[in-house]
Amino acid sequence: MTTAVPINTFSIVGHCPRTNMLGVGVASKYLAVGAVCSHTQAGVGAVSTQAYGNPYLGVDSLVLLQQGLNAQQTLARVLKQDPGREKRQLLMVNNRGDAAAFTGSLTTPWCGHLKGQGCAVAGNMLTDETVIQSMADAFEQSAEEELAERLLLALEAGQQAGGDKRGRQAAHLQVVHTEAWKYVDLRVDEHPSPIEELRRIFEVAKRELFPFRNLYPTRNNPGGDWDMDEYERISSLVSK
Repeated sequence: MTTAVPINTFSIVGHCPRTNMLGVGVASKYLAVGAVCSHTQAGVGAVSTQAYGNPYLGVDSLVLLQQGLNAQQTLARVLKQDPGREKRQLLMVNNRGDAAAFTGSLTTPWCGHLKGQGCAVAGNMLTDETVIQSMADAFEQSAEEELAERLLLALEAGQQAGGDKRGRQAAHLQVVHTEAWKYVDLRVDEHPSPIEELRRIFEVAKRELFPFRNLYPTRNNPGGDWDMDEYERISSLVSK
């Protein structure tokens, strides 16, 4: 019989009141952790589900948030329907910055969560509680930055404070803005230093990927094709 492997993880969900961006940052000694933990929907919310993870907690939470339930109501509703809730961690934030978090009684220590200004942070099998406190502090102290940067700074602070005591393997950064497609969606699925690698990829994306976002179709302006003059202008800047 195969023994279930917990997603021993530290993660943060955050909201930017200035831009209304929503996002998740997550890191773990667990392969491709973002594929299971991270759930976002533009204009609705951001959710992370971990420990003995149940991805449906993320899927169903976004449905309830979209229906108008606040974060605490949503948390209570989805956990009530989950018989394995005492082995879970769940954290979420809605489009007003209202956050909620839960750590089940059977979650592997050190485990815990906290809520900050426009964010929630949680972790399990960590070195100690300073990991999540450092993450919340980094997020709150970088309010002038764009949300993706703030989430990445939080992950870096958590790693510097000790991170997952089993080691390092994967990290994910996901942000939504005004459209259904992901504004930022960068992951490191298997690497000895995943957060450092995520930072490297993020810096490359700022130069070579993000400048093209304004060319993408939107719901209000689907367009027929990219503006090729603008594409060539951006391409010339990116190639320098």
